[in-house]
Amino acid sequence: MTLSLFEDEPPIDLINSDGVVTCWQQLLTEDEASALFDELLNAAIWRQESITVYEQRHLQPRLTAWYGDYGVSADGGYQKLYQTVEFTARLLSLKSQIEAVTSYRFNCVLANLYRDGQDSVGYHADNEKILGENPVIASYSLGATRRFLLKHNQDKLQKVACELQHNSLLLMHGELQHHWQHCITKTQRNVAPRINLTFRLIKPL
Repeated sequence: MTLSLFEDEPPIDLINSDGVVTCWQQLLTEDEASALFDELLNAAIWRQESITVYEQRHLQPRLTAWYGDYGVSADGGYQKLYQTVEFTARLLSLKSQIEAVTSYRFNCVLANLYRDGQDSVGYHADNEKILGENPVIASYSLGATRRFLLKHNQDKLQKVACELQHNSLLLMHGELQHHWQHCITKTQRNVAPRINLTFRLIKPL
C-alpha cells in the first residue's frame, strides 16, 4: 500500500497533556482504503459479544473481530480468551504503514463495525495489563464519519471532540490511558457503516 501523507496535512496533536493524541487526516490512497473497507465488511468474522453492566449481561452495540500475528491471543483484562485470526495481506500492509508513521510496533488489531448510528462504545480507557505500562493504541477509520470524544478523569472541564473521517489515523500514546477516557456516542443521523481498526501490542503477563 502506498503512503499518501501530504506535506500540507501534517499530523496534529489533539491532546498533549497527561498523554498524547496525534491525528493524521489521510494514510492510504482512496482506492486502497476503499478496498480494505470492502474486504473487512464482507469477509471478516464479525461477532456480537456481551458485557456485564451492573450484574446484567448485555449485547455490545457493535460487532467486533480480532486479527493478529500467529499465536497471539487476547485475554486477561478482556475477561475471556480471544484467539486472533492471522492478519490478511491488506491488514499486514496497513500495519506496516502505521508502524512506519508512528514508530510503534503492534501485534494485533481489534476491528469494530459500527453498523449504523445506534452502534456505539461508552467511555472507557484501554488500560488492561496485557497492553503494558503505557498502552499505545493506533486507531484507523474506514467508512462513515463518527464523532470521537475524550474526557479527562480529574479535570472535568478538559474535553476534546474529533470527527474521525474515512482513511484517518488517530494515535493514543504516552500516559493517555491513565488520565483520559474515550467513546463513540450514538447519533440520530442516518449514517452508513464504519469500521474502526485499533492496533495494539499485547504483551505476556
